[in-house]
Amino acid sequence: MRRWIGAVGIILVLGLAAWAWPLVGALQLARAAQAGDTAEVFDRVDVDVLRRSLARQIALAYLEVSGKSKKLGAFGRSLAGAAVTTVADPYVAELLTPENITALLSQGRINKVTLGTQTVAVRSELPDFPKLMNADLLSVITGSYFDQLNDFLIPVDGGHGPNDHYGIHMRRSGLTWKLGGLDLPTSLVDDMARSLLEGEKTASP
Repeated sequence: MRRWIGAVGIILVLGLAAWAWPLVGALQLARAAQAGDTAEVFDRVDVDVLRRSLARQIALAYLEVSGKSKKLGAFGRSLAGAAVTTVADPYVAELLTPENITALLSQGRINKVTLGTQTVAVRSELPDFPKLMNADLLSVITGSYFDQLNDFLIPVDGGHGPNDHYGIHMRRSGLTWKLGGLDLPTSLVDDMARSLLEGEKTASP
């Protein structure tokens, strides 16, 4: 009996440790953002994975706001989304600078992104990450879960209805958990897609 109790105890401890591991990484990222330590923040971000995640979200939203999605089936949207990702890539590359990532995490917003001679505004705001991790840590702990073996998802309620929910993905890289994805609110992604569409219209002769 004691052996069984001991075995269960060990399993519980290991389970709690596995759960705490990505949360510790998220806390460290939040504190670096709060301190304005741009180098530390950037070191705790898997930039390539984050870039692909954001580019795909913006590309799919671009198809919706441009009206092109209605003319395509599910398979067509998938193919077109992959193609339109190339439109979003330059935008996302400018978005994911160390300074912008730090501002997005610490302040919940980025004022603007410059693409060549064009300024693209990011008008929506997100709850700042340090405040979330410090003030709402209990809800973070109880609401977070492993989306995949190396992907830990922290759901966030933006406070403005169901379309204002977003998710923070912590992704394991070696022995470190890094920011590897942001499931942005629909309103924010649509805003970004509209800005790109307006920029294309402005640039057209």
